[in-house]
Amino acid sequence: MKKSERQMLIKQIILNNDIATQEELLHQLQDKGVKATQATISRDIKELNLVKTNNAGQGVKYTIYQNNQMTVEDKLNSTIKSVVTAYNIVQFMNIIATLPGNAHVIGALIDDIEFPEIVGTVAGNDTIILISRTNEDAQLIYEYFDNVMADSD
Repeated sequence: MKKSERQMLIKQIILNNDIATQEELLHQLQDKGVKATQATISRDIKELNLVKTNNAGQGVKYTIYQNNQMTVEDKLNSTIKSVVTAYNIVQFMNIIATLPGNAHVIGALIDDIEFPEIVGTVAGNDTIILISRTNEDAQLIYEYFDNVMADSD
């Protein structure tokens, strides 16, 4: 099966089912006769801009991130509001907690914006470390997150 066909099928599966893990997605694909590895599915998820969102109190599920001509900052703010669960400042660093599987999305958007207060980002599965040169720069980033999160109330 071609990559484009597999990715179209993944979109259909995500839209029609509550899929919480790559393993569940892999099983759905196998049920439809598609042979793929976990690494392939992981790349597809990234390329398709799939993010995990809350599933009405039933945990999380993959959804297709819609950008609809938003600016990168609008995308960042929207993503922060929907997936950030906590944020803290530790001296010259900000530690951002997200729903599982979403840290890389915020990290990539922050890298695209090129905040002058941030000299580096490290993103894992559900945590991002934003490194600043100074405590003052880190405080500005913390306030940015604080303002975005306050706006979501």
